[in-house]
Amino acid sequence: MDKQDFVNVIEKIEIVYNKKFSQKEYEIWFKEFMTTDVKEFEKAIDKTIREVRVVPKIADIRSRIAVNPNDYYINDPYAYLYKNLEWSKIVK
Repeated sequence: MDKQDFVNVIEKIEIVYNKKFSQKEYEIWFKEFMTTDVKEFEKAIDKTIREVRVVPKIADIRSRIAVNPNDYYINDPYAYLYKNLEWSKIVK
């Protein structure tokens, strides 16, 4: 995610909760979510706005980002080492 995408999404929080982020807050939030996909980040922001009445914290947003725990093993170049040949297979 680049800074412009981040600012476009984080503006939703500023508008809904009537809070203006300082430059330092922008930097902290951006560093926390810079590796997150923009679509996942936007979904988490929208879900947080629907569920939380007060200004959300980074942990509130982080807890709503949908991450598939199996992606780590599926995208791993050594996934064949984790495969249990008797019971399952890894589908790529």
